[in-house]
Amino acid sequence: MVTNESDGYLSGRLIQWSLRPQAIPFNEPEYRELIDRYHERQEFRALVREIASGLGLTVLTVTDRGMFLGTEDDSAFALRPSSFRTGQTSADDRLLDGLVQVAIASAIYPKQRDLDEDVTDAKPPVTIEDVDRVLREMYDAYKRVAASEPDPESSDIERGLVEAWRVYEGRPAISMTPQGRRSANSTQGLIEKHLEQLVEYGCFTADRHSKSVAYRPALRYQVLVRELAAAKLYQRVKQLCGDHNQ
Repeated sequence: MVTNESDGYLSGRLIQWSLRPQAIPFNEPEYRELIDRYHERQEFRALVREIASGLGLTVLTVTDRGMFLGTEDDSAFALRPSSFRTGQTSADDRLLDGLVQVAIASAIYPKQRDLDEDVTDAKPPVTIEDVDRVLREMYDAYKRVAASEPDPESSDIERGLVEAWRVYEGRPAISMTPQGRRSANSTQGLIEKHLEQLVEYGCFTADRHSKSVAYRPALRYQVLVRELAAAKLYQRVKQLCGDHNQ
């Protein structure tokens, strides 16, 4: 039971539970009680949000499946591009990392209207090949737009996209290592790397019983993409894919 502790302490406990990607209230009695307390007590709810804000965190949503947090840019808990890579990385690799993350989100939410559905509705799984196909469709759309608009706009986002697609054009869809695995230098190898890391972060689960591993988005990922969808980069890339808020 958690009722004998101060609200300040319990607020910290709830935030700590929410920072554990694999924690599920159904399996953790304390987490479940704290979720109930959050819903039932306005003062506790306000305190949780205040402490979270001080840590550079934003409470996105709280359900019986957990509390889901976003991060401010300067938060110590924010994931950086380096979080997906160890050691030294090239600028080209970092550009492709951004494209792959947008392609994964686009594979889960192919249309703008998909984002308007209940966030708790389960989404179908995707494979590495699915995401690679979306990425190539995005590239084909980009080439068509670039042919009609040869001079990119002056914004940092437009310049970054032009450079990212230039790097992407030089990468093969798939190449294999001597050990028979996808090479990280190929687009499918890079997609696999990102999906596997999203599994580690509790954003996806992986079904490895078939030839092509199926990655199913978790509620955590679906909540985060709702926030990501407001980003200018995501909107611009979706426009290139022909999704005009349908």
